[in-house]
Amino acid sequence: MIRLIFSFKIFFLLSFFSNLSLSALPDKHEFLIEMNKQNETSFLNQALQNSILKILGSYDTYSKKENFFNTLNPKDFIDEFGSYNENDSYFSKIIIDASSLRNFLVKNGYDISSEIKSDLVGWILCDADLDSLDLYQRTRQKCEQIKNNLKNISRERNTDLFFPMLDSEDLISFKIQNEENELDFVYLSDRYKADSFFYCRLSLEYENCYLPDKNLSDRDLNFSKKFKPNLAIHSLIDDVLSDQILEINSLRPKPFIIKIKNISSLDDYKNALKEVEKIIIFSNINPSSLSGNELSFTASLIGNYDQINKLFLDYPFFDLEEANEESISLIYN
Repeated sequence: MIRLIFSFKIFFLLSFFSNLSLSALPDKHEFLIEMNKQNETSFLNQALQNSILKILGSYDTYSKKENFFNTLNPKDFIDEFGSYNENDSYFSKIIIDASSLRNFLVKNGYDISSEIKSDLVGWILCDADLDSLDLYQRTRQKCEQIKNNLKNISRERNTDLFFPMLDSEDLISFKIQNEENELDFVYLSDRYKADSFFYCRLSLEYENCYLPDKNLSDRDLNFSKKFKPNLAIHSLIDDVLSDQILEINSLRPKPFIIKIKNISSLDDYKNALKEVEKIIIFSNINPSSLSGNELSFTASLIGNYDQINKLFLDYPFFDLEEANEESISLIYN
């Protein structure tokens, strides 16, 4: 049963489109956080941090600027939140105005993720001590807690994480693995359809995770570098999303001309203006002229010019006719 609902000022902004993945960037981010004594005063900040991380698509960037992000007031970006009980657990549902937050980050010069959904495989070897029932149970509990933590992180970062069962061949391979005896783990990537994978070997004493090595085939594990589980999955997701980051240079905008052809009615004009204002690489868009069926705008380019051709591949509302460093010509469809 919903026990309380609070509404804050809603920042009205036009939604943006992810031209890299050709899907709409979400206007809102919704989080469900289980309440406990540790987060009862910080759950709103937790939701805001999760939303920032989704938009940035980079834990590395977030970590470097964490002090700045911690100064933000969650209530400036929250649409609403509520709380309820379920199975003797207390939860809070928080809805972040992702459009407002994304616009704020763009104005402060941060690159933006396309927020694509990714799929990861996590191979977990729970190296339990079979000589003691107590040690065995404690190790298993630790492994399950780490797996739950990894699941939570992946869910917050729009990633599906799957833990396959290790068969006898996997167990033998992983247990004999060491830095002096590197084995080929290509079959791990081939066995399941996923964007990438990682491997963790866990015990009561250690938590060692390993990631694919880009210097090799990007499908072989690099056993020379160990990660803690949480950092391992953040680093892997960062790597998967690295090709889906839209570079933003809002602190150094460049004067730009946007020309849109095939405008044949007032409705076309209104729709073209609405759609062009959604393209996140442009700001300060103002109509300058309408001649025949061609509409012209003055604007500022705050994105990376080198990405323009990629942005308009199969774009749903515009076809790219021509682009240079000072202007772009689009055909409205």
